Amino acid sequence: MNWGPARTTHAMMTFDPEGLTRTQREGDACVACHKKWPRPRIRIGRLPNDAALFACPECADALLPQQQGNVRPFPRRVAFS
Repeated sequence: MNWGPARTTHAMMTFDPEGLTRTQREGDACVACHKKWPRPRIRIGRLPNDAALFACPECADALLPQQQGNVRPFPRRVAFS
């Protein structure tokens, strides 16, 4: 992932849809482990047509690059919890 041109947001990773199932391409299954329930909610990347791809929390930790230096991520929180 790289910073966007304004250096304010991350540019999303682009995935090749060739090896993904239909449910993964539609965002209904995790792009790594195919888990469908609970529905993956962490946006991990996109397809070439700008469709969003999602991953479960366990797979997202493995797919996202490690933070560097003194950058500390905010804890993930589920909406309305």
